[in-house]
Amino acid sequence: MRGSTKMANLDGFGKISKHQKTKILPLRWIGNLCGEVSASSLVKAFDLDEDGNFGYRFKFHSKVWKYLNKPYTWWGTYYILTDIDSLES
Repeated sequence: MRGSTKMANLDGFGKISKHQKTKILPLRWIGNLCGEVSASSLVKAFDLDEDGNFGYRFKFHSKVWKYLNKPYTWWGTYYILTDIDSLES
């Protein structure tokens, strides 16, 4: 039993803190939904950037990320690593 407790302490989940930007639940839902859409658009923009395709699709996905990431930063839920130094060792 002691071994499993030791492994549970080493997994790093105790060092992650959850930060909710608002207490209003519908705004949190909207912020998290905007965060998912903006993150997928950012990945698509990076893929187009690696291919050297800077046309309309790249500009569209860049603008989608730019405008939909703002509600996520205002109302979304963040997970922050609180103790990075102990994870490095």
